[in-house]
Amino acid sequence: MRVQEHLKLSTAAAIAALPWLKKEVCIPLAASILIDADHYLWHAVTHRTLSLKAAGQYFLQADPPRLAQQRLLHHPMILGALLVIAALTRSRILWLILAGFLFHVSLDTIHVTQMNYLKRTLTEQANFKCSACGQHFEDLQLHTVRAARNILDRYNPRHFIVLCSACHERAHKKYKTLPL
Repeated sequence: MRVQEHLKLSTAAAIAALPWLKKEVCIPLAASILIDADHYLWHAVTHRTLSLKAAGQYFLQADPPRLAQQRLLHHPMILGALLVIAALTRSRILWLILAGFLFHVSLDTIHVTQMNYLKRTLTEQANFKCSACGQHFEDLQLHTVRAARNILDRYNPRHFIVLCSACHERAHKKYKTLPL
């Protein structure tokens, strides 16, 4: 899920929780956004650069690797440890951080499930043929043709096509060369 979508959904959840959490609503909101710092830290250590631009380019490539090491704060063991520590210490702050982390991880789970469904459905509809070159491939990649303006329309199949890895890489390089 894109960072903008996490921001919008986390902000909406924070607004909904505002009557109960009052000023403390900023804790789960910040946690739900800052949990992704693990991606950047992994990139900084692995690639030996603090460049946000380089990290963005890495994670926005056509089919970036999805490694467990990139998602340390998302890991069930870390979330479980935070749960145990929050329960043992009875720390309201830790409970609120855990709530933000769990909200974020839930959004990620829904996103991955929906994207896998779209990939499978669109691949079958295309009869395993790349939408760009027309060649048959057993494993096609899902490519976003246009971002939905409405977050409720995010997983509409009309926003996606399936491409072979070579065409998918070309599609992403095409957008990198466009002026911003």
